Amino acid sequence: MKFRWLASLVAACVFPETELHAGVASASDEAETLVAARTGEVWLEELKDLIARRENFFSEAEALSENERSRRASDIAARFESHLDRFPDSFPGLYFYADFLHKGGENERAEKYLLRAEKLAPDLAPIQFLLGTILAEKGAVRDAFERFRNGFSIGVPDAESAALYGEFLLENRAFLLSEKCVESRAVLDDAMLRAFRFAAILSGENTDFYWRYAEAFYDIETPDLESALLAWENVARLPEVQKRQDLAAAVSLHRARVLAELGRIEEADTILREAIGFPQLERSRRKVFEIIYRKRREK
Repeated sequence: MKFRWLASLVAACVFPETELHAGVASASDEAETLVAARTGEVWLEELKDLIARRENFFSEAEALSENERSRRASDIAARFESHLDRFPDSFPGLYFYADFLHKGGENERAEKYLLRAEKLAPDLAPIQFLLGTILAEKGAVRDAFERFRNGFSIGVPDAESAALYGEFLLENRAFLLSEKCVESRAVLDDAMLRAFRFAAILSGENTDFYWRYAEAFYDIETPDLESALLAWENVARLPEVQKRQDLAAAVSLHRARVLAELGRIEEADTILREAIGFPQLERSRRKVFEIIYRKRREK
């Protein structure tokens, strides 16, 4: 069905399919119904062309001269404006144009179009996440939090959006707790870990996302050392880590650190002595050694 492509794009923009959340599929079906009800062939084909022009521009922008980049950006903006003048309830058009403006640094205009899109499609996670991003960038933390939380409850986001939510919670922890946006540090920590965990899972085998999830255990108030150890063991199994000795050594030091904190001193000491030969990791090795030394004295 011709609307299926756009419906999936609207519902997920584009969120990977995953067994972790059934909401994406239902959102896609709902979006398809809305698109089919509101559009004709001209609307759909025009929007597909706009999205293709937008993606081509992003992929080629760095190779363009400043004048050509400005000319093409202005042309795409004008086409979006024309599309939205003729189809004011094109909520996918509003979203993609807002994202285009946001990437170009025009957050005020982007927010205006997103608020229109939100009224038309309040239950689409991509709209909520982009609104959250823009509101956070202008310092409206409370409103940003509501949009991020709404988006995360509607459907599983893509890896980048999930990680962005995790970083938002971490960076604005003091405000969110003091203003009682979140009932407790434990609740906030759990939401942060969940966001980074989703980012890792949705990324496939992206080392950066798995690494960030493992590091997030250092940021929570009540240590969950067993889960932290499992997270670092998962990082150690990633193809990129197994191919690069420096990354493997760095992960080993993290594992040794967690093992030491767990009181598994001999295991930590063995790993510590094996993770040698990388001067850039020497400071980390000393830190782990200090933990092992402290744990031995506590016995």
